[in-house]
Amino acid sequence: MNRPSSNGAPGAAAAGFSLVEVLIANCVLAISILVYVQCIGTETKLNRATQEQTLAVVTLGRFVERLRADSSWPTLYARLVARSSESADDAGRTHLDMDPKLPTWPVTTYFTDLGVPATLGTVSFLVQVPAVVQAGVSVLCETEVAPRYGLPHDLNGDGAIDGNSRNNDYTALPLVVRLRWQHPGEQAREVLLATWLRGER
Repeated sequence: MNRPSSNGAPGAAAAGFSLVEVLIANCVLAISILVYVQCIGTETKLNRATQEQTLAVVTLGRFVERLRADSSWPTLYARLVARSSESADDAGRTHLDMDPKLPTWPVTTYFTDLGVPATLGTVSFLVQVPAVVQAGVSVLCETEVAPRYGLPHDLNGDGAIDGNSRNNDYTALPLVVRLRWQHPGEQAREVLLATWLRGER
């Protein structure tokens, strides 16, 4: 009687099954590597975004300190209001949100002695100050209702809040400062700060 050889079909089938297992394992490994690489890329982008956000906040702080140090205090409002603008969808001036439709300006438009980090790409600023138009002139008015600026408020320190122009005798100036930065091909990002400048100089 002939017996089956030890090199027959059952051994070949076992070898074939092992090959399929290796192929599946390789596919799982390849997918795992791709997922890992994608996670590393995402983490790198998040780290970069966080670093840029921090740098933008620091730069915004430097800009505000430069505003505080401005030696031409009596004319500061007039210079800032000339480029100030408000969000079209915030007539009540209550929100502190990013608004990419607002025009911004290079830092040299405000100060020629202040630099910005090149790593942020294109950097621009907008200083917003409250204003109402009286007889065709933008006026700083204490009775203006503008929560974003903390108004109404006594802006000249005389103990009264009235509707007269405070353009020439303000001792406190509320403002919102926006810093916008953008890299080529990427969406613009923005940080902003509502603050007050105070004191006669």
